[in-house]
Amino acid sequence: MFTNSKIKNIRTVCLFVFTFLLLTSFTENNNSIISYNLFKIGRSKDANEVIFDINVTKENYLYVHGPVTIYWIKYTNNNRKEPLTWVQRNYAYGIEYTFISKNYAEFHFVSYKKRKLIIKKDTDGKFKVFSTINGQEAIVNYIFIQIDGGTFWLPKITKVEVQGESINTRQKIIEIIKP
Repeated sequence: MFTNSKIKNIRTVCLFVFTFLLLTSFTENNNSIISYNLFKIGRSKDANEVIFDINVTKENYLYVHGPVTIYWIKYTNNNRKEPLTWVQRNYAYGIEYTFISKNYAEFHFVSYKKRKLIIKKDTDGKFKVFSTINGQEAIVNYIFIQIDGGTFWLPKITKVEVQGESINTRQKIIEIIKP
């Protein structure tokens, strides 16, 4: 015979298993996420680059729980892939989203809120980053930061070069920003 305490234990275990199965059925399997490069940031300081990858579902929608993955490729250290540090994520290369849906996202860099960047599909059906470069709508491909001294917390940035492709002409376009 089952005692009240055994029945209570069986119910607790069943409730736990049911809850676990229910929760895991609503979460997306990370194997269904596809990632590819959006753009890169290079710096004059060294050859290392900050990489921004887009994360999409197999159905070609933005993975809304984390549409962009940001990490370093340390070319100066055997091409090692490394995550951003907390300081880099929160004060330099991290991004803040202002809107996210399955086909569109808006964001800006934590270090530069003046320029809005938009993630949306291009005519080829792939997600890309769009912004205004020299007054023209363009796809952002590469950003180069010229650092000439300063300190860890206050580097002296003398130039930021935003490189992309004009939406209208599909020609390379570059904007030089002097902070």
